[in-house]
Amino acid sequence: MRNYLILLLLQFPIFLSAITGDSTCYLLPQDTIFLSIGDFNEKIFIHEVEKNQTLYSLARFYGLHTEEIYDYNPELRLSVLSPKQKITIPVPNRAILRYRTRDFNPSQYAPVLYKVKKGDTFFNIATKVFKMPMDTIALRNQMTTNTLSIGQHLFIGWMSTNGIPSSYRKSRGNSEWRRSQSLRKTFVQGRNARGEVHEQGVAFWQKNGSTSSERYALHRRAPLNSVIAVTNPMNNRKVYAKVIGRIPENVYGSDVVIVISSRVASALGAKDPRFFVRVMYKP
Repeated sequence: MRNYLILLLLQFPIFLSAITGDSTCYLLPQDTIFLSIGDFNEKIFIHEVEKNQTLYSLARFYGLHTEEIYDYNPELRLSVLSPKQKITIPVPNRAILRYRTRDFNPSQYAPVLYKVKKGDTFFNIATKVFKMPMDTIALRNQMTTNTLSIGQHLFIGWMSTNGIPSSYRKSRGNSEWRRSQSLRKTFVQGRNARGEVHEQGVAFWQKNGSTSSERYALHRRAPLNSVIAVTNPMNNRKVYAKVIGRIPENVYGSDVVIVISSRVASALGAKDPRFFVRVMYKP
């Protein structure tokens, strides 16, 4: 019966409710979490505010700091939280229960679905985004082929109605996390203006050189002292680095779009001194 209900929900997603909870709970079993991928490659969903819900308690429920809520929802700094207001919430993979355990109780979990967007492939969704076997997702969604359509909803798993523990969010509170958050915040604030530049090419780092504890980068055109976003498309990791100088002429090939510190390379999961990246900055 449960498999039939899941299939029914997938066929008629218009009947699924948004994440609202009620005046005392932020997430209910009858809610459905529609995940998508945000600008920074995080999994996100929209929480619709109900009466008596507060920003502080909302942040605590989802294992966030209020400043992080502001980072994802900058308009909140200029308004008072009100019912029906939509709040973007990032979701760590650890918060998604991808396999049912023996003591699984449906009354304590809300279903998690992923909304397919343009450019998605079934392989990337399964192995890169959710780190699950393709066969598991295919079986769970009664799929007979790997073909996807934009807007399609894939049933992935469940999230606890008790919220997200802050410990599920990596490296919470240490100096590296605070440094990363600071750079990310600067980058987000700088994105309010128009004229973002997107590039792709080779990143270079001195693999056997001195180990730096700072997140810095050299770039040909990004403003000095600005923050640049660097993404490794092989694992979807995104890192923010401060631009401290220009790439020296006649030292690196024209295919090198950025030179990064060992700290940035490590955070990106780089193994080789040259690897492909995508970068984004505000000119």
